[in-house]
Amino acid sequence: MDCLVCHDTTGTYKKAPPGAGMPDEKVDLKHVAQNVGHSSRASCGSCHFNGGGGDAIKHADMSRQLIEPGRNCDIHMGGYDFSCAECHKTRNHEISGRSSSVPVAEGEVSCVQCHSESPHYSGGFLDHHLNTHSKTLDCNVCHSPVYAKCQPTKTWWDWSKAGDKNRKPVNDKYGQPDYNWMKGEFKWEESAVPDYAWSSGYMNRVLIGDKVDSDADVINLTEPVGSIKDPGSKITPFKIMKAIQPIDAEHDYFLIPHLFPRDKNDTTAYWKVLDWEKAFQDGMAATGLEYSGTYKWVETWMYWRLEHEVMPADMALSCVQCHDSLKGEKTCNRCHQDNRDIDFKKIAGKGTDFSLMKSEGRDVGHLINKTDYINFKALGYKGDPIIHGGRFKKLPMGYKEKK
Repeated sequence: MDCLVCHDTTGTYKKAPPGAGMPDEKVDLKHVAQNVGHSSRASCGSCHFNGGGGDAIKHADMSRQLIEPGRNCDIHMGGYDFSCAECHKTRNHEISGRSSSVPVAEGEVSCVQCHSESPHYSGGFLDHHLNTHSKTLDCNVCHSPVYAKCQPTKTWWDWSKAGDKNRKPVNDKYGQPDYNWMKGEFKWEESAVPDYAWSSGYMNRVLIGDKVDSDADVINLTEPVGSIKDPGSKITPFKIMKAIQPIDAEHDYFLIPHLFPRDKNDTTAYWKVLDWEKAFQDGMAATGLEYSGTYKWVETWMYWRLEHEVMPADMALSCVQCHDSLKGEKTCNRCHQDNRDIDFKKIAGKGTDFSLMKSEGRDVGHLINKTDYINFKALGYKGDPIIHGGRFKKLPMGYKEKK
């Protein structure tokens, strides 16, 4: 990192890929230095939009679309023209923020810092219930019901298939390639439903050199720490980045290959010689860890928490979209007395308009009229909490579901 990474306003500053952080020799450093300014979505995004080697690859909720987003893409940046620094406050050049893949070093950012722990205050009938939900659900469960709705994101990456220069990439329905000889085979998703998990805010992470169970069906490189039984855990939306990656077959730790040629004389870079053995030997020597000489491919998952692409409040999930028990004639009045001044059915059903999103080109047709959106049973409930009760409370005495 250097000053120009954040303060370049020309859009021309970039690093040399094998240059250990040095700027590309083609950059006009004088021109860039004479045009420094405040950070922007473009300067922050020059790195963060490209996590994983390209636009929207790992970060499902961040892409170049956020430089000039529409209101429905991200209400903060598209509706109110927020810069990244509006939320990611900076003191002494320490920028607050949190990644699922690396520990917090410079401070944390959360919705409650601006919106409080009781963010619903319109005075409407639902406010009490929504604020109660806020104690159990992360804000983006409702306010970001789909991810990668501004730009497709990569969800599957098979490194074991790399190296075939004769294979021609085929674009999927989103216009994204299914293959690259340098990196392997891919799958992409657009406007995808998150994977929901209990999270206390902490993450388990596999670091370089950590021993893992190489015989496991799936190895979680990152995973949230949380439980339905933990009062401090909330249901939280994630994108799971699934991949096939190499592991040392004897030492049971992940291998780091040398990929990008250092120069024209490099004889070990995979992207030059297409030899995994040489790439592993060189890469592991750089880490200071031994390479046994044998490797195998394993499936890995990484949980990436979803923070951006927040939709306008009137596009949050509705009661019915999560609670299957409310889709019939009985809605709020299964607990509340009938009130002629309040249209319970309208209140319960007003939420994310997937039909509108589909008309705007989003791949959400299968979500129209969907209920049990977050899958209560997968989260450890017996079923819809309205019928079976929540985590720590029983239903009112004598309450029974009428058949």
